Amino acid sequence: MRTVNLPTDLLRSFVTVIEVKSFTRAADLLGRSQPAVSLQIKRLEELVGYKLIHQKGRVMQVSEKGEALAMHARQILRLNDLAMGLFDREERHDTLRVGLPLDYGVRRLQQTLTALMRSEPDLRLVIRCDLSQNLLDALLRDEVDMMVALYQGGDPQFLVRRWQEQPFWVGAAGQRPSDFTDLPLVAHPPGCVYRQRMTEALKLARRGWQVVFSSPDIDAVQQAVRDGLGFSSLTNSTMQPGMQRIAPEEGLPELDPLRIGLFYRQTRLSGGGNLVAERLTQVIEGFLEPGEVT
Repeated sequence: MRTVNLPTDLLRSFVTVIEVKSFTRAADLLGRSQPAVSLQIKRLEELVGYKLIHQKGRVMQVSEKGEALAMHARQILRLNDLAMGLFDREERHDTLRVGLPLDYGVRRLQQTLTALMRSEPDLRLVIRCDLSQNLLDALLRDEVDMMVALYQGGDPQFLVRRWQEQPFWVGAAGQRPSDFTDLPLVAHPPGCVYRQRMTEALKLARRGWQVVFSSPDIDAVQQAVRDGLGFSSLTNSTMQPGMQRIAPEEGLPELDPLRIGLFYRQTRLSGGGNLVAERLTQVIEGFLEPGEVT
């Protein structure tokens, strides 16, 4: 089978076009003419053998194959830009807007970025901490440039890296689910992936439940579990002393895995942005068991 190499200039034009949803705007950002960018997209489609972008009047739609290619294209461009960053002496002072999820390892992620900002004085970050669903909406509204978030599935727009982690049930030390007819739940507000995993699993198991404590703040959720208000689901990154992991024999249903994603707009990424992406990746992979790193 003949190996086909995908030129990075074609991939960069493709990612830029679908991110700004305009050939003309992409051409301005890339410093090319609009016809030249259109020819690059056509050349890329010829290389992969599939239509990547459908244009109907002013409406642009990315095909299913195009969405799949976009995720790999961003990874290829990230590695290319990291490599070129070894030789790039140009100083850039762009501000990068970063979203961190309150519902997944936010403390460690925040500490990592704080330490990075202290070690890199020229790095300018604006950090927003919020629930994953709110961050996903903010990315689509162009309110953040890069983020870590839990997501439901598929290949959402701007997804660059993805991981999977198995959540588990937790309660206060000495607390048993069998002591309750309706399981008291401690959870984030509706829209949280953890909450959805718990309630869907309990419905399928036909086990009664009631949300007795809800907060968007992970510290508040952890404290409520330690205080014995109810049970919740956590991962290794958010487990704390004073909690116990509920064993399968306690009768609670197994939870579906979590999907964690690193998302960013390639068009907003500078050398500093690549460094931020690398550090966030390292932290997330530090949370995971060896078999969970993808």
